[in-house]
Amino acid sequence: MDWSALAQAWIDHEEPIERAHSPIKDELLKRAALQPGEKVLDLGCGSGALTLDAAARVGPQGSVIALDIADNFVARVEHRARNVPHISPVQGDAQDFSFSDVKCDAVISLFGTMFFSDPQVAFTNIGNSLYEGGRIAFVTWAGPQHNPWFSVPGKALADALPEMPKPDPSAPGPMAFANVEMVTDLLSKTGFADVAAEEIDTHLTPIGAAADITAMMLAIGPFRGAVSQFAKLGEEGSAMDSIAKGMTEGYGAFAGEQDVRVPARVIFYTATR
Repeated sequence: MDWSALAQAWIDHEEPIERAHSPIKDELLKRAALQPGEKVLDLGCGSGALTLDAAARVGPQGSVIALDIADNFVARVEHRARNVPHISPVQGDAQDFSFSDVKCDAVISLFGTMFFSDPQVAFTNIGNSLYEGGRIAFVTWAGPQHNPWFSVPGKALADALPEMPKPDPSAPGPMAFANVEMVTDLLSKTGFADVAAEEIDTHLTPIGAAADITAMMLAIGPFRGAVSQFAKLGEEGSAMDSIAKGMTEGYGAFAGEQDVRVPARVIFYTATR
């Protein structure tokens, strides 16, 4: 996966994405229960919305390490946190990052844990960042049947590119941690205790109409790569048009008088070390 390209596209659409994720971020912070003076690790920090809120909760006597694999995200957090000295942006992959000099009270993550090639290795390593008794709180997506945010473009792709194989739901990606039993078992096997999971129904309310959401999703998703690989020669343009039309119609089904409210289901996982 080209994390640099993905990160830049995300940053270009930072405002609507962060608005869509905002209520989920707030719920995650409630479960993390960060306290003044604590040391926190934000895994897969993205453009830094969760990092900044966590830093406000732990205060200047605490600290937040913002870890992400993408240089562009790390640079973005450095810029946003330029006046927040207790935030430390760091580039690295949590699956193999050396946490020998890092000990935290809490690990948090907003949709940043579902992309590891080997989750068992990753969570074993992440556990090394925590003090004994430290805690982890992260949120992932439930299955696509509960998340039109993903199923709408998935259907549009399938309709426009019938030769494209169906994605493996267990492969690294947004849906990889939708199986609650698998994830709770993973946490137990990698040294965590008091493992719990809670599924919550909510809505994503980004800025703009259905066509704006479509344009954003086309920019941040792997649509052009799929079209170049699976569209018939000479039909790439019409395939993209079909995908865009299907997505706009799909998201339009959730349009209200004021905005588009896309139903969503997420899973909050918590555990202690």
